Amino acid sequence: MTKKPAGNLQDPITYVLTLIPAEPPERAIRLRRQIMAVYSYCLLWVGTILGVELSAFAPNTPHLMMFSVLFAINLVFFLLIRSGLSERLGDPSLTILQMATGIILTTVILHYTRELRGAMLSIYFMVMTFGIFALDRRRQMAMAGFTLFCFTTLQVYEWLETPQQAIFSFLIGHWIILALILCWFIYMGGYIHNLQNRVRDQRENLRDAHSRLEAIAVRDDLTGLYNRRHFLERLEEELSLANRNHTPLYLAIIDLDHFKRVNDNYGHHSGDEVLSRFARIASQGLRKSDLLARYGGEEFVVLFPHATEAACEAALERLRRRFAEQGYSFASDIKTTFSAGLTAFQPGETADQLIKRADSALYGAKSRGRNQVVQLPLS
Repeated sequence: MTKKPAGNLQDPITYVLTLIPAEPPERAIRLRRQIMAVYSYCLLWVGTILGVELSAFAPNTPHLMMFSVLFAINLVFFLLIRSGLSERLGDPSLTILQMATGIILTTVILHYTRELRGAMLSIYFMVMTFGIFALDRRRQMAMAGFTLFCFTTLQVYEWLETPQQAIFSFLIGHWIILALILCWFIYMGGYIHNLQNRVRDQRENLRDAHSRLEAIAVRDDLTGLYNRRHFLERLEEELSLANRNHTPLYLAIIDLDHFKRVNDNYGHHSGDEVLSRFARIASQGLRKSDLLARYGGEEFVVLFPHATEAACEAALERLRRRFAEQGYSFASDIKTTFSAGLTAFQPGETADQLIKRADSALYGAKSRGRNQVVQLPLS
């Protein structure tokens, strides 16, 4: 029987003990926020215990029961996020549920406060802060409304339960203060959320621009194929691999026959169409592992890694026949062909030496009448 390594993530114990995994990063961020919330509740619990001891809270405050239930609920939240089940919901961070839990807890704690109620209203604002970066203005308004509803319900309950202890001016004053600060939170929270969205959009635009610049750096504008500079960089890499692993590597240089006549007789726009047409059918007809690039003007290069001589010749012949069958709207009678020189990499050979031998093979194809593939034999 094969023994599983101790650090195997498939081990349930190891999985549970790994509180915050590195991947996926979005889940790790949500878990950190969850732990921050639990830490805040721990501080609130300590403050509540001190408040009871200092008689700032009612002596019968059931803080042990309240926070036990709270931590149990937060454990469920943590497991939902940690397992990834929350990602099936519209709110993967469970922000609204977590805020609602905190608001209800705060309301219950306020019921047991005495002279500190005005100061303890700040706990509501701590809970609201939790949603500033996660909720848009509409949902922030909903949570502010829920907060005001809970506090109003508490005040009405206490007024009906013990009307002789209720001081109307304090009730109205606390309600107005809470409502005003909640309005401020909605305004600032919406502003911060919109600012965060703009920053995210700018970051995505920068990423897209960077991707486009990378594409421009390695791609030919007209054909979309790799350009000469990128091809030469990849060629050096493939030569190193072929040298080290003793694997076959073939290089073909392709030149479109009489391309200058197309430009001279039909214009550069028609010439561009021929180049683009060749690039498209070549991309479709070659293997994904083959490296196709525009070498310059009407010249193209193909690098065939892990291929046989017969397979390379067959691929070039198929491409030559298909290219010759193409029809063009700018001239119904025009036929386009190409000549190609193919050669195999020799161990220890440099990139320049390989390119020169492929170019010699191309010269042989043109000297023999064009529209053919010629392979330069190994010396």
